[in-house]
Amino acid sequence: MRTGDLTVPAPRRVLEGERVTRVNWLPGSDRLRGLCFCGAEAEASDPNMMWEWLLAHPDHPAGGPAEPPTSGPLPTPPAHYVSDPRVIRFAERVPALA
Repeated sequence: MRTGDLTVPAPRRVLEGERVTRVNWLPGSDRLRGLCFCGAEAEASDPNMMWEWLLAHPDHPAGGPAEPPTSGPLPTPPAHYVSDPRVIRFAERVPALA
């Protein structure tokens, strides 16, 4: 392989047409954006719900797919206990039970 013969592959084509639907990931989040060929657009976090919403054309629910209810606020994590590192380092090791 010679250095002068390196070529960059052609970029992937984006499908075009009258009936193309897309699901795009929104970088920096766990959200997806669905784009229907009819122009409808919605966001969701569940890929299955997003595809069901897109495939429901022309009967898209207003505002996008229904998000599942949240389970409530997360519990407060327990406080961390910081001990003397010398004690941890030189503590007697107890073998684990098999």
